[in-house]
Amino acid sequence: MIKKFFNFPNKYSFQDDLLAGITIGIVTIPQAMAFALLAGIPPIYGLYGSFLPLLVYGLLSSSNYLNVGPVSIISIFIFNVLSQNVEPFTTEYINDLVILGVMVGLIQLLFGVFGIGKYLKYIPLSIISGFIQAAAILIIASQLSTAFGIEFPVDGLKKIPYLLLNIHELKLNTTLLFLISLIFLFLFAKFFPRFPTSISLVCVTGILSYLLDFEKHGLLLIGDVPKGLPVFIFPTFDIDYIKYLPGAFGIAFIASIGSSIMALKLEPYQPNKINLNREYISLGIAKFLSSFFGSMLSAGSFNRTILAYKIGGKTQITGIVSSIIILLTILYLTPVVYYFPQSVIAALIIYSVYFLFDFNLMFKLWREDKVELSYIFITMTVTLLFGLVEGILLGVLIKYLGDYFFKKKINLS
Repeated sequence: MIKKFFNFPNKYSFQDDLLAGITIGIVTIPQAMAFALLAGIPPIYGLYGSFLPLLVYGLLSSSNYLNVGPVSIISIFIFNVLSQNVEPFTTEYINDLVILGVMVGLIQLLFGVFGIGKYLKYIPLSIISGFIQAAAILIIASQLSTAFGIEFPVDGLKKIPYLLLNIHELKLNTTLLFLISLIFLFLFAKFFPRFPTSISLVCVTGILSYLLDFEKHGLLLIGDVPKGLPVFIFPTFDIDYIKYLPGAFGIAFIASIGSSIMALKLEPYQPNKINLNREYISLGIAKFLSSFFGSMLSAGSFNRTILAYKIGGKTQITGIVSSIIILLTILYLTPVVYYFPQSVIAALIIYSVYFLFDFNLMFKLWREDKVELSYIFITMTVTLLFGLVEGILLGVLIKYLGDYFFKKKINLS
């Protein structure tokens, strides 16, 4: 019976999913809280946005690896859509978040019902690769403050030149712990690939943090995590809320495309193929149901998905274990989570994101098709300059226009 829900590979071991799920659950906690604040809601709703969608999606999805929950890009979308109409961190804002989440969930559900997934095949590999690598750069930039202990006066990619010009502002202890953790992760991945490196690193540094009082030495810890189970919220609604529909379509589009791309990237490593329409239905149902608890809108997380794969997760059970860890944290484990150093979490995220850079594909295209390689860099550039939705659309447009004129030129000559 259980095989109908999960795509078990040959020689499956529950221990792999258990260890990966615990690690991802721990990594998710600070991210979920931070992304909730970015969206204009209290941190507890970020945890709800991790627990509920992970559980529902894990039972319905066709992807063995995709991890869903709060992500930075969707947080920014939420804030931009809602803050123009209602004050963040208020009851009215939460009410409108519920309505926005219901809209997005229904739109994604309709994407699946009407078979929108089949159109993804028209997005070329070079465009997908460029989009993923641009997202990886944005994720790395989002972790620089935590990694080096710097309060950046700028956002996004502007953090990188600011960091290079202000090296003297680095917090020494934070930077050392981050760099040691990152080196530790890469070395063990190289020489001891089966060792549960990530969870061991988090646990050991958490214990050291408690014993040596890292906070006293200027290291930023996860800190207090609020307690409490989600409460059902029935929103007040009138026709005026139709104003959120364009924003809901934008969030549904970028969440669907990003989630699909990440799931398809890891499809070769699972026994059964991805059913994109089933994915959209799963994402839509997860978002629709969790929205009524004020849950942060969820999407496929690039860094947590690739981390789950790299540390040995094998099936959707990884996500279900993660959801249970987050639930236990909400109920009982907040004193333990308090001591986890944030720079170690940043190292885990950046370590996982490194594997999104498809160097093998780029080297292959360098030898065989430099025009196709150029589309990767063009898509990366336009995505970083103009945004994720614009990056995908412009990348596809430039690719097809380029192919048309380039091939036409070849035929004419």
